[in-house]
Amino acid sequence: AVVARPELARRWTGVLLLLSPAPEPAPAAGAGAATPVRRLWELVRPHRTVMLRALAGALAYTLLGLATAVYVQVVVDHVLPGENRNLLDVATIAMVGLVAAQAYVGAAKGLLVLRTGQRIDAQLVTGYYAHLMRLPQRFFDTMRVGEVTSRVGDAVKIRAFVNDAALDLAVSALVVLLAGAMIAVHSPRLALVAAGAAPLFWALYRLANALNRRHQRALMERGAELESHLVESVTAAGTIRRFGIEWLAELRTETRLVRLLRAVSASATAALLSAAGAELLSRLLTVALLWVGAGLVLDHALSPGALMSCYALLGYLTPPLARLITMNRVAQDALIAADRLFEIMDLEREEARPGVALASAPVGDLRFEGVSARYGGRARVLHDVTFVAPRATLTAIVGASGSGKSTLAALVQRIYPLDGGRVRIGDHDIADLSLSSLRRAVGVVPQRADLLTGTLLENLALGDPEPDVRRVVDACRLLGLDGLVAGLPHGLHTHVGEQGATLSGGERQRVAIARALYHRPEILILDEATAALDSIAEQHVQRAVRELTRAGTTVLVVAHRLGAVAHADNIVVLDAGRLVEQGTHGELLRRDGVYRRLWAHQLPPVLGEAA
Repeated sequence: AVVARPELARRWTGVLLLLSPAPEPAPAAGAGAATPVRRLWELVRPHRTVMLRALAGALAYTLLGLATAVYVQVVVDHVLPGENRNLLDVATIAMVGLVAAQAYVGAAKGLLVLRTGQRIDAQLVTGYYAHLMRLPQRFFDTMRVGEVTSRVGDAVKIRAFVNDAALDLAVSALVVLLAGAMIAVHSPRLALVAAGAAPLFWALYRLANALNRRHQRALMERGAELESHLVESVTAAGTIRRFGIEWLAELRTETRLVRLLRAVSASATAALLSAAGAELLSRLLTVALLWVGAGLVLDHALSPGALMSCYALLGYLTPPLARLITMNRVAQDALIAADRLFEIMDLEREEARPGVALASAPVGDLRFEGVSARYGGRARVLHDVTFVAPRATLTAIVGASGSGKSTLAALVQRIYPLDGGRVRIGDHDIADLSLSSLRRAVGVVPQRADLLTGTLLENLALGDPEPDVRRVVDACRLLGLDGLVAGLPHGLHTHVGEQGATLSGGERQRVAIARALYHRPEILILDEATAALDSIAEQHVQRAVRELTRAGTTVLVVAHRLGAVAHADNIVVLDAGRLVEQGTHGELLRRDGVYRRLWAHQLPPVLGEAA
């Protein structure tokens, strides 16, 4: 509606609210252009030769089964009236041969389908996982783990349709046409009776399609919700137990389970109604065909054998029609699963283009030039930050919680995108570097380091297929881990469990630091990495840092405890996302600024530690 200017001036409060969508992981180029059906065809196309062979086998299997109708007609019309035992023997021997051939063709077809299914599973699951591992970090910050893992189940549903149901549907459609044609050869009037049921089957199919489209999506979403909650609650089992809120976790699980069961009930009800409707139509069609056919036999317009043959053929006509209806549920499962899976597969990867490889030689200073950053649509967490971390020095980043310290460190590896400015390593803008070379050159140890299931050696030399044991031992000795290794039952080959469950928190953290040292990065970032360490372990880390800087490594330390970084060559102070001070510990204490106030707040604990 158009509002006149005087009316607008009278009603407007003077506040203008502008809304813009938050930046989300961008869809890849061309994403969404292909329909789910087209995407399913792209999956099948590499295997189309094998699938065509399987289709031919399935069709041959069905055609051989149709021989039963011919056998029945021969027995009723030619063997029994004339008591022709020789014809009976010949027809039976031929029928036995056809049954054996049918069994062989069925087994061969099954093997083809099995192998193709495994290839499609591998293609879908490995492709999804490979794509997932290359998505930007902000995707994982916003998606629940269960939502991500449930897509693997979606991949299996897609394969079940492409490899099994689609083949069955194609064969069913061909069998319906062939059986209908054979009935027409025997009696055009009976063929018209069968054709008259087609509109009823089509109406039932449309109804089933509408119900399944609604219920199957709800079923998948409720299943993903429950899986997400289970993953979350199992991961946080320790917290749940410490707070004594098992009852709350159980209540939330039951709530989500009830929602899932309701979705299952609605889906199953729709499936049962569809199946019952298909069975009812099939039985009515059988009764109608026998009624009309018997009348034709009484009128001598059809032989009894032909009627029995048509009855046998009807057994090949109505089940495929019923399957076409009941399999709509599988088809909808596949289409919805494809929609959910390709929703993630269409997101643009973290590195969509190749970049410049960072030289293995010393890389130069680390420079932040007018750097700004934000998370999604939230306010900026960094504002125009500019400073230099000279090569082979220790630079500390300090500030109150929420000041942007960890965000600044994450930008060096391009974990999050810049909202302004640039980060340079030597002469290179990191935006122009390939992610692989950048992350080889920059090692990061976060406050909560992840250890993977496997041995201690595999975690220390993560990603190295042939670990250098001497380098591992040197890194362990530098961090005081040699005593830990000696005390383990199998030394470096001891399994550490999921997330390093057999190690203490401090031991896990030192293992993570040793892992970073093993890979010899040009730039090492310790993001609150020593917060959980005792004073002796922290001294080992500080000694290791001194040796690294002497060897030419640039070290960036994010710290909350100022006493841990008082010896740094340069200290950068952040406040509310802005760089407010920088200098050495002594220089900053002589100023009446943020650093001095932070130091004054922490002074009693520092003195206590010194005592």
